[in-house]
Amino acid sequence: MNKRTEAAHVELLDAIVEALSVPLPSIADADERLYFRLLERRALTVRIIIAANRAVSRDPSLAADAIRTRTAEDPVDYRLFKDEKDGDLR
Repeated sequence: MNKRTEAAHVELLDAIVEALSVPLPSIADADERLYFRLLERRALTVRIIIAANRAVSRDPSLAADAIRTRTAEDPVDYRLFKDEKDGDLR
């Protein structure tokens, strides 16, 4: 694997990690449900994009861009966890 191809694969892995790294929700049931739905949607998006990329272009840079675009279209829409001990958001 050459350096350009290796960098493209690293970019793809970074995009996957970013898509699936969502902040913890508050302890409210509604926020927890929204958190799990978001995580499920993003995981499904990643799976679909990777499968389509493998079947069509096999270009990891295109897949990384598609994952980032879709992730931006599906933002966090719940209240975040707040540590009661020190009041910081985590």
